[in-house]
Amino acid sequence: MKPSPFSISTHLPVLLLLIFLSFFAHLGSIPLFDADEGAYSEVTREMLENQDFTSVLLNGVPFPHKPPLFYWAQAASIKILGLNEYALRLPSAIAALLWAAAIFLFTRRCYDTRTAWHAALFMCASLLVTLVGRSATPEALFNLFLTLSLLNIYRFYHTGNKRHIYSSFMFTALGVLTKGGIALLLPVAVSFTFFGIRKRWKDLLVLFCNPVGLVVFGLIVIPWYLGEFMLHGEAFLSDLLMLPGLESTKYNFIGVSLPYYSYPVLIFIGLLPFSAMFIKAFFHIGKLMSDDLVKFMFIWFLLAFLLLPLVQPKSIFSIAYCFPPLFVIMARAANFFRHSINLFIWPLLFIALLLLLPYLEPYITGSIENEFVRTTVTGGLVYFDSYYKMTLSAVMLLLAILPFIKPVRQSAKYGVMGLLFVSLLNFLVIPIMGNILQQPIKAAGLMAKKDKLAVIKWRIDPPSFNVYAEKLTEVRAPKAGDTVLTKSTYLEDNIKYETLFEKQGVVLVTILEIPGHKSTGDHGNVE
Repeated sequence: MKPSPFSISTHLPVLLLLIFLSFFAHLGSIPLFDADEGAYSEVTREMLENQDFTSVLLNGVPFPHKPPLFYWAQAASIKILGLNEYALRLPSAIAALLWAAAIFLFTRRCYDTRTAWHAALFMCASLLVTLVGRSATPEALFNLFLTLSLLNIYRFYHTGNKRHIYSSFMFTALGVLTKGGIALLLPVAVSFTFFGIRKRWKDLLVLFCNPVGLVVFGLIVIPWYLGEFMLHGEAFLSDLLMLPGLESTKYNFIGVSLPYYSYPVLIFIGLLPFSAMFIKAFFHIGKLMSDDLVKFMFIWFLLAFLLLPLVQPKSIFSIAYCFPPLFVIMARAANFFRHSINLFIWPLLFIALLLLLPYLEPYITGSIENEFVRTTVTGGLVYFDSYYKMTLSAVMLLLAILPFIKPVRQSAKYGVMGLLFVSLLNFLVIPIMGNILQQPIKAAGLMAKKDKLAVIKWRIDPPSFNVYAEKLTEVRAPKAGDTVLTKSTYLEDNIKYETLFEKQGVVLVTILEIPGHKSTGDHGNVE
């Protein structure tokens, strides 16, 4: 069946609106999420406060887990817009915009405008990319450089032009300066596998051993890494190479690594609302793999997936390394998806689950043993009001009837679904999550800043508190006279205190008396 004519003048405004809603709208209206956003933002704040852009410190302690390029981008944004959530997240939003543009322009050059529009649409509407593109973390910037590096490698394979080698080395170096060695590991693995399968060993040698590219890479990467090694020595090498026993920092607030079996589930959820297109693409992967570019993209996805355990991802954002090639493959498969009703099932189920959450609260809280978590969940019920339920019901109704509106073309239905999903996510779901999880920390931090309180943290250590309070905080056991940020469940009956702030189990108190000084025997350990 011959596809209907595709007008870019009609479809481009939809894509631009989607990019705005996905990455820029409501960007500064949600508190920073701990631990990731709070940690990266606090490092940048301390850089600006100390006027030292070479040392990476978190709460005054060396924190060389990530190179500095993203911190520098945040610092530039803060210099222009001030210290606020919008400025802290703007570098990621701009990086996501450029990331989408790179996918669109590359796919358009290799295929056609229709395929490029679908690839960019699937990317900008996807749940995970939306979260990555509006988070104060390095992931969007890193994925931009990783994508540009691999796209230039394919361009070199296709054209033989060495200019693409230079570009690939440059973007790889910028990726290394953003998040470390994974920026080098994945392009090398994909190049070796793809060129090897195509038996283009000579071209692979030209790619890997290009002197100009190596010089470009060295000029970008070596100065900072050499400087950090001179400053921190073996401790820096330990963090860089993930060696045990030489850690330079006490922070380990992000948690344990994600289990490997969770990756497919997270990929499927992260591709919402177009997860069904992902399934359809893999049903047709044999047919699609006759295309060299799809073969390159599939190798990219497969190796990113297999290499994830080496990265030991502690955040779902790391799963995004697998996503760029999927959007191109899904766009190529879009012509095979003729029954659009199947595409709408998964987002409808996802929204239905969100709608059911308030009604599941008694069962959820009944199974939670941790009193603080139970308090947080119960306190968050106020946000699941009639507006929440009516909005979700309205979106569900629109998505349910959209496939049956005959005059509307399928591409237009995809665009409407993407706009609805992203709007629901960024104007309803994420703000509620921010209010439940982070608003108490933000309010306490702003109070500490306003009243010039010298606060210590006891058994909790949300980095975003420092950002809002605009000062360093000690993490230790409290003494009489201290102003303490902690959870209400940690305040024992024999501790006398004055409550300055309390919300959803987060408290800011002044300790008046600790009889016998025995009530804080954990010495301030974070839980």
